[in-house]
Amino acid sequence: MSDNDITDIAKVIAVGPDVIEVEVSSTEEYQNRDVQLEIGSYVQISDDNDSCLVAIVQSFRVKDSLTRQDDAELPTVKFVLSLQPVGRLEDGVFKRGGKQITIPPRRVEIASKSLLEEIYSAVEPEKRFSFGQLVQDENISVYLDGDKFFGKHIGVVGSTGSGKSSTVAAILQEGIRPSTGQTEAGKLNNSHVIIFDLHGEYRSAFPDARAIGVDELKLPYWMMNSEELEEMFIESNEQNSHNQVSQFRNAVIENKKKYAGASGTKISYDSPIYFSLEEVINYLTHLNTEVIGKAPGDGNLPKFKDDGTLVTDRSLHYFEMPRAFVEQSTSAAAKASNGPFNGEFNRFLMRLEGRRNDRRLDFLLAPRNPSDEEFKTGDLSELLSQFMGYGKTKSNVTILDLSGIPFEVLSVVVSLITRLIFTFNFHFKKHRTRGAQELPYLLVYEEAHNYIPQSEGAKYGTVKRAIERIAKEGRKYGISLMIVSQRPSEISETVFSQCNNFVAMRLTNPADQRYVKRLLPDNLGAITDALPSLERQEAIIIGDSVTVPSIVKVNSIVNLPDSHDINFRTEWKQDWLEVEIPDVIENWRG
Repeated sequence: MSDNDITDIAKVIAVGPDVIEVEVSSTEEYQNRDVQLEIGSYVQISDDNDSCLVAIVQSFRVKDSLTRQDDAELPTVKFVLSLQPVGRLEDGVFKRGGKQITIPPRRVEIASKSLLEEIYSAVEPEKRFSFGQLVQDENISVYLDGDKFFGKHIGVVGSTGSGKSSTVAAILQEGIRPSTGQTEAGKLNNSHVIIFDLHGEYRSAFPDARAIGVDELKLPYWMMNSEELEEMFIESNEQNSHNQVSQFRNAVIENKKKYAGASGTKISYDSPIYFSLEEVINYLTHLNTEVIGKAPGDGNLPKFKDDGTLVTDRSLHYFEMPRAFVEQSTSAAAKASNGPFNGEFNRFLMRLEGRRNDRRLDFLLAPRNPSDEEFKTGDLSELLSQFMGYGKTKSNVTILDLSGIPFEVLSVVVSLITRLIFTFNFHFKKHRTRGAQELPYLLVYEEAHNYIPQSEGAKYGTVKRAIERIAKEGRKYGISLMIVSQRPSEISETVFSQCNNFVAMRLTNPADQRYVKRLLPDNLGAITDALPSLERQEAIIIGDSVTVPSIVKVNSIVNLPDSHDINFRTEWKQDWLEVEIPDVIENWRG
């Protein structure tokens, strides 16, 4: 009998589809054995047909009873283990899923180290990927199927201080690691990761990455689609917002046609074609002051004051610098009345001008190329390359440092980049030769609750739809998501419910714990009940990429994200710090 065999003191007393109960008859004898069981330990249960179930210890309870000895009844302490089946052994190979065993089972054993190694290495060698070791035995690496992990959406959750950022970095550093041959040849592998870095943490974790801050990012407004433009410029709760939308849409389309020239017949509101925001504002300014000539010969057309020009085609005149219209009049010879939108767009125009004059938004509304010229339609390839890793310097990882982007346009920026990447991969996949090399992208959304919340507010509608579309369709086109958050209960359930793999770290908020447990693909109380008590850098891995749900100690890494918390009490004990407030304000103003 092996040291792990406890059949002589343990017997199966109940078997159900989701739980097996094992009674240990002698606590004293168990304590004398060189074995140890704890919540989360693995046990194997065999029958006479050599069927073998592997189960995890979910809970235990103490059971007091009386034992007759020498004509006396002595109190005896027993305990009962509740086990949850997680898989089976077939010809020595571990496989997920339950299988019935004959009753009563013959043997109860604590899983040996060799069995645990077998379980956690049951992944094809060429697909193995690991970023941590088993908590019960840190000499055992927990291997995942890298294709299933990165190829299906990932949720990474954990409260502040749980080690979430360093875990994300550890996962990505291991995931993009080149082969020995690629390293020796100085070649990049074909990994593509884009990190939406809300707090500017990840530059230090990926020294070779391309990091793009607000000063380097170029996202001309004309690349936006209709939803993004309207979220940027139109207040949907204003009474005349429908008029704002209709006329803004018309002005944009007509201006795109103007600059597209002969190819303008197929242009839509959503086409990534250059248009002049200044000229669109001119157009709307004309509509806002428009006066219609009603005198004989005026033909009920808008009429300019300086030379009496009658406007037969607004797109020929209204994009120019604003001109005055004739005065409103009721006299027969000079009869004129306000146009249909006269005075309608005062607030709208103030908002447009305010946005255009906000220097913080220059990366959107006034970006310039190295020649100090506007980006035009022909620059679209260069603009896409900057955040897809294909710029002048190629990079496996692109970090979009969003820390300097005004919060009021954050959702628009994330939506725009997300949609552009999806659209590019859609057309790449559509036009590539069958069987040719793929172009897989992993999009990492840090602090995702800030821009894809559960709420149905119009402010987040655009970015939610962009990310939700990838959640539902992205894998077909080689795009996967990693959703990272400390408040998972506040994130769109449409997105989270599409995640096939979860890395769950310590969660202290009960609402977040319940939410995550409800979403997790495996119902393993022994594992998920540990959520509030996990140590820093400990994580639960659940999903179809891992052989069995596990608690791991995440690997320590050299290049850490810059996410250190300030030690308040330590800093307070230092000498008074003199602060140059004017310098801070100057930086604030940009």
